[in-house]
Amino acid sequence: MSCPQCKGIDAFLDAREAQWDLARYRKKGPDKTTRMLLDAVKAEGVEGRSLLDIGGGVGAIQHELIAAGLASAVSVDASRAHIEVARQEAERRGHTGRIQARFGDFVDLAPEVEAADIVTLDRVICCYHDAESLVGLSSARAKSVYAVVYPRDNWLSRLLFRPMNTLFWIMRMTGRVYVHPTSVVEALVEGNGLRRTYHRKSGSWQVAVFTRA
Repeated sequence: MSCPQCKGIDAFLDAREAQWDLARYRKKGPDKTTRMLLDAVKAEGVEGRSLLDIGGGVGAIQHELIAAGLASAVSVDASRAHIEVARQEAERRGHTGRIQARFGDFVDLAPEVEAADIVTLDRVICCYHDAESLVGLSSARAKSVYAVVYPRDNWLSRLLFRPMNTLFWIMRMTGRVYVHPTSVVEALVEGNGLRRTYHRKSGSWQVAVFTRA
């Protein structure tokens, strides 16, 4: 990967972190905002559809939607460790043949990634420096539904993320957390022909689903 941000993610989200995330998912299920995203996506219909899950982590969205009738999923992630634990969970659930995993920076891989009925980015936009490229390229690959969880655009979110960025700086890690303007994110998605049909707020996060007419 040429992207310093993605290299930072791969270093920070190591095997220990990935195993911890997997254990938490197996014990408690998806996080609150992920459940909100899943419920909104399911309301649009997932039976027989395809998914592109960018930054899917342990694969929570993939596994939950396959259980709800999704036909197949492609996962693109910048963390090798999370790809591995997602593979372990897919094997445990019998989903191996229905999920294809790609390691790397989605923006670099985008020309090779096919469009899918549903595209999801759960707490991923905040982890990438170039929102224009990430959101623009990913939303262009959504045939029907584009669903995201990302920080609310306010002073509180910036205040909450500041200690994390300070820690990254102290540890000399290249990764950073970003609060991209909501207006920019929505304009990029709408520029690709989708309109927002669902929006909820939870703490410092917002969940949004966009659909094609």
